[in-house]
Amino acid sequence: MNDEEMNTDGAVGVDPVGVDPSIDPRQSEDLNVKCAEYLSGWKRALADYENLKKSNVQTRDDDRRRVRMSVADDLLPVIDNFGYVTKHIPDSSNCDPEFKKKFDTWVAGIGHIDRQFGEVLKGLGVEPIEALGKPFDAKFHEAGGSRKDESKPDGEVLEEVIKGWKFGEVVLRPAKVIINEK
Repeated sequence: MNDEEMNTDGAVGVDPVGVDPSIDPRQSEDLNVKCAEYLSGWKRALADYENLKKSNVQTRDDDRRRVRMSVADDLLPVIDNFGYVTKHIPDSSNCDPEFKKKFDTWVAGIGHIDRQFGEVLKGLGVEPIEALGKPFDAKFHEAGGSRKDESKPDGEVLEEVIKGWKFGEVVLRPAKVIINEK
C-alpha cells in the first residue's frame, strides 16, 4: 500500500473527509440531498408525534373534566334532597327517650351522609356558589323573586332558594335566589 491509498487514520481507500473517492461527485450531491430530505421528514414526523402526544394529554384531561362535571351534575339533585331533609328535621323533644335517642342517631347519620356528599363534590372540583348576603350577579345567580328590606342594599341576595354549584369557573347550576328590591 502506498501513501496515497492510506489516509491519516489508517483507513484504506477513503479520503480524510469520509467520502469515498470512487463515488461520482454528482451521486454524492444526490445522496446529500436525499439525506437532508430524509432528515427533514424525520424531524417533521418527530414534531408531529410530540404534538400528537400533547393533544392526547389535553384530550384525556378534557374528557376527565367532562366526566367529573357530568357526575357532579347527576349528584346535585341528591345533594339538594339531603339539604332539604336536614333543614326540616322534626322536633323530637316530646318523644319517648328511647325513640329520641334512635331518632337523634338517625339524624346524625343523615348529616354525616350530607357532609360526605359535599366532600365528594369538593374532590371532583365542584364548589357551592356563595349567594347569601352577596350582590346579585347574573353569572352565578338566578332571581327567583324579590322582597323589600330597607336595612339591606338594593340587589343584595336575601335568601337562597336552591343552592348553586360551579366547577372551577364553569357554573353547573346558578343559585336560585330572592333579591332585595327597593
